[in-house]
Amino acid sequence: MSAQKIDLTKLNPEQLTMVKQQFDQELQHFSQSLQALNVARNKFKECKEDIEAAQKLESGKQELLVPLSGSLYVKGYVKDAEKFMVDVGTGYYVEKSATEALEFYDKKISKLNQESVQIQNIIKEKSQSSMAVEGHIRQAAIKLHEQQKSASAQTSQ
Repeated sequence: MSAQKIDLTKLNPEQLTMVKQQFDQELQHFSQSLQALNVARNKFKECKEDIEAAQKLESGKQELLVPLSGSLYVKGYVKDAEKFMVDVGTGYYVEKSATEALEFYDKKISKLNQESVQIQNIIKEKSQSSMAVEGHIRQAAIKLHEQQKSASAQTSQ
């Protein structure tokens, strides 16, 4: 990420407000991205938990509901609790053993954790920059107020 340096002391209040709005938009974007990563990470954690739960079932004896659509299910039985069809992305499924499937999801979760840390660092940096711009806006407003006050004092004399 290339950060562009701006001398905030040379900007007028309107320009400072625009810079702050830009930081706020970026903060919102990164916050949404972080939220999406957390949703994906939780999905992968659920997959791991489902694999672990399925391994504990007795093959052919434990009944479960198999989704055919979002609201339609049929009764089914676990045939083999050691083989799983894993969605590897874009609608492709690969048969994996329980161990391979767990490793696959562990790698996915680890990658998402790393990306989350990076985004959290960016959010922290953008928040600090936004607060700095806000401070400069306050200083510019105080300076403008003092100039107006001294100008009105001179005209009244």
